[in-house]
Amino acid sequence: MAPQPTRSSRRGGIAVFLFVAFAVTWAIWTPILVQARTTGIERMPWTFFLASSGPLCAAVAAAWWESGATGLASWARRTFSVRFGGVWWVAGIGMPLAYLAIAWVAVLFVTGGWPDAASFGLTEKLPGVAWPAVTVVWVLTFGLGEEAGWRGWLLPALSRRLSVFWSALIVAAVWIVWHAPAFFFNPTYMAMGAGIVGWMLALVCGSYLLAWMTVGARWSIVPVLLWHAGFDLLTAADQSAGIIASTISAIVMVQGVACAWLLCRRARIERRRIPVPA
Repeated sequence: MAPQPTRSSRRGGIAVFLFVAFAVTWAIWTPILVQARTTGIERMPWTFFLASSGPLCAAVAAAWWESGATGLASWARRTFSVRFGGVWWVAGIGMPLAYLAIAWVAVLFVTGGWPDAASFGLTEKLPGVAWPAVTVVWVLTFGLGEEAGWRGWLLPALSRRLSVFWSALIVAAVWIVWHAPAFFFNPTYMAMGAGIVGWMLALVCGSYLLAWMTVGARWSIVPVLLWHAGFDLLTAADQSAGIIASTISAIVMVQGVACAWLLCRRARIERRRIPVPA
């Protein structure tokens, strides 16, 4: 059993986290938004990826605010620990591979042909960059940058007060709002239209899936970081618009519903909060 959480020496960590996460990301995205709405953007600037560091910066700031250097070190040890069962390595890496296989079969079934393997993982946001390098970018930006905050700090902080089930739902709500500026300059989001409702549902389901993985991995984000990067590689690629992205999103929604049920059932059976390390 994981150790019981210790009380932070200072209140207000969640407020600090939310302020820094939104301030950093939105401050970096605002110039991109202004340019997109005035002169237009021919190529997504590198700062688009830099903005993903907002939740990571927020986690560092909140951990320091609550307990200083000791709390920050404790957070880092737990968040990036690899002391979890091998099944979570399989989950973090294997699930995106399974998504890929299922999505490609779906393309074959619908169109009668396989997707172009040469276009795998390529995105106009990183023109001329091969998929292995694109993968590294996703891991170090929206993988590390987001998960160090959402599942690395905010989910555990909320789970000391609420069940993981409700904490994951709150994280999903914050996650959705955090994306707001992107809907005014990111072509992928701007093209959603009414599909934004499906995107929001998918994000809620994804939050439950990743919360389940985080708890299983003893509150380490390593598996979810890998999963998140793999998901972005598959769904944000230019060739993924349509069948591939919708197929993968549908799978994640089914998984998310199942994980939400498991977390709710676990909370009811135990009738106590799942222990969360500080």
